[in-house]
Amino acid sequence: MVGLLVKKEMKNLFRTYFINQKSGKGFSKGRTAGFVCLFIFLMIILMAMFFGMSLMMVEPLVSGGIGWFYFAIMGMMALALGVFGDVFNTYAMLYKAKDNELLLSLPIPPSKILISRMVVVFLLGMLYESLVFIPAIVAFWITGGAAYCNVALTIISQVLIYLFLGVFVTTLTCVLGWLVALISNKMKHKSLGVVILTIVFFGAYYFFCMKLSDFINSLILNAEAFSNNVKSAFYPAYAFGMAGVGNIVDTLIFVAFSLVTFLIAVYFLSITFRKITTTSGGAVKRKFKGVTGKRSSQYRTVMKMERIRFTSIPTYTLNAGLGLLFMPILLVVLIIKRGTVVYVLQMFGESEYGPLIPMLLSAMMATIVSMDCGSAPSMSLEGKSLWILQSSPIDEKTIMRGKIDFHFFLNAVPAAVLSLLGSIILGMSILDVVLITIYTVAFTYLISSFGMMIGTMRANLNWTNPVIPIKQSMAVMITLFGGWIVAILYPLGWYLMRSFMPGVVWKIVMTALIIVFDLVCYRWCVTKGAKKIKEL
Repeated sequence: MVGLLVKKEMKNLFRTYFINQKSGKGFSKGRTAGFVCLFIFLMIILMAMFFGMSLMMVEPLVSGGIGWFYFAIMGMMALALGVFGDVFNTYAMLYKAKDNELLLSLPIPPSKILISRMVVVFLLGMLYESLVFIPAIVAFWITGGAAYCNVALTIISQVLIYLFLGVFVTTLTCVLGWLVALISNKMKHKSLGVVILTIVFFGAYYFFCMKLSDFINSLILNAEAFSNNVKSAFYPAYAFGMAGVGNIVDTLIFVAFSLVTFLIAVYFLSITFRKITTTSGGAVKRKFKGVTGKRSSQYRTVMKMERIRFTSIPTYTLNAGLGLLFMPILLVVLIIKRGTVVYVLQMFGESEYGPLIPMLLSAMMATIVSMDCGSAPSMSLEGKSLWILQSSPIDEKTIMRGKIDFHFFLNAVPAAVLSLLGSIILGMSILDVVLITIYTVAFTYLISSFGMMIGTMRANLNWTNPVIPIKQSMAVMITLFGGWIVAILYPLGWYLMRSFMPGVVWKIVMTALIIVFDLVCYRWCVTKGAKKIKEL
């Protein structure tokens, strides 16, 4: 039974990439091979980054006789990445899957449902862990690690700790997912609580990334002091590090530690699984008041529906609203660091590449706006309830307009404010301030309308977890990376044609082109897109 449930979860997880959601048939071998190649390429890029980081630390630490400390550091980094990359997906996968009630109504023990999903969490955690730990092992061996250990014992130990670190990542991820579910169930505004927790988590992660270089330098200079602190304060990390250099006793200790904590977590989570997944506590309680309802237009009704969906799904709020968080922060940073930024721009502006500055600012705004491609999964998120829209008296054109405009206005106001005030703060000319602001607003509408167009073309209504259309759909990927590519073409195009193309002319041409693309995408949405709603 567990095997069948695992198979079902894996199919749901990767269904979008290999199966046509409309026909239910698999994509062609060439298309599937393309997805696989792209995935492998991204994995190699990330591994190369961690490999370079490993090379910075491995030689001084191993040659200094504290090779165990090197593996302890890389193990903790792999653990952090695994937990960070998987914790909120775990929350959605374990406790917010659409088929939870269906499975619990069947004669299947809750523990088996939980274990099947924990297996998927384990595989995803291993994927994140591999990005750090495999490059760390390779760096150890190619820099002469064989001279400091018993090769056979070390290889066996490294394989064991690689596997059981994944087990420990699964334990921590599931426990943290349980805590998120527990807290959200106790809160009146669950989505807001999950969003706040995630933002705090993201903030801590990015702060760590910003300080990582300084941390590594300090670590190398004070390696002995740090290693003594780790050894005395957190023995499992020390045991993991010693296992990395071939100590079999510490390998067995770490394996036992990971296995025991995992079994305790499984037992505890299986007891609370049914209660948490079926509870609806924490909802806002309102006293009934008999009031006359206000009549609303069809357009405003669609906008309201989009707003409710946007704020009720934490994953949707975060993925389609992260730029909303970055824009005010960026404006505050510009105000605080104005002197430094203006000085750098003035030095750059005196060169022949001066006209690139407003183009780069526009491209930066376009990149931020592209992150908030909430219209791309909007149609897919209708799911099995799409028939309600199809059978309602709301015109299909109005549905498309309402969905596009909600995500446009959501981002257009903060984007316009940032581009306008940011350009003035940085001392741009009046023409550049106007063009940057118009370009940003037009690009915001392009992302909303283009995302709606691609999302309607590639609508996936057969999902059990909202994470699938929000984070794993081709529509979101095409909209996000397509937006980034178009943004980069703005400054890059002028740079390649700078010998004969005046900067002012290029800015006006590109701004006009974005407006034309807006009209083309909007036209498709209210004509062919409106017809396609009936066919879904």
